[in-house]
Amino acid sequence: KKDPVEISFANNFISKGGRFLFSESELDCKKFFKDILKENNWIKPDLFSLDKKISETFDIEIDQNTSSISGKKVAFISCEFLIANTGGILISSNQIKNLKLFQLPENIIVKAKTSQFAIDVSEGMSKLKAFYSKNIPTNITTLNPKNSDKESDFLSHGNSSKNIYLLLEE
Repeated sequence: KKDPVEISFANNFISKGGRFLFSESELDCKKFFKDILKENNWIKPDLFSLDKKISETFDIEIDQNTSSISGKKVAFISCEFLIANTGGILISSNQIKNLKLFQLPENIIVKAKTSQFAIDVSEGMSKLKAFYSKNIPTNITTLNPKNSDKESDFLSHGNSSKNIYLLLEE
């Protein structure tokens, strides 16, 4: 029997080294956010977000100037879709503007809703095209969690994997 898309994503994401936090409310998300900051000794000036809603919800300074993010330790972004069969996170210019994955900090917090699951990249792209119909975003890519156990060999060097915390809100 095949796992539901949510379980498949969670298993793949966690097995790749992602940190998955499920919340039933925005209040829980805010608590998890504070716990993540505390756990990593991060302070709010270490973070940046390009998303107005995230900035307002989590009281983070919004930064529309992507050239000023070089000293930041953490990006806090939303996503387009959560890809179940790989445990990856589909993002686009809506989340990261014109930045490439290697330009993002090593640490990323992603905020998503349970309505954002897709079985695979193909379904995610189809949903993306249907949702944005006439104004499809650019810079579409998949963000993958870093598995520190498997990142030590030279074959994985420079693959743009990141330390990812996923705040999934019901």
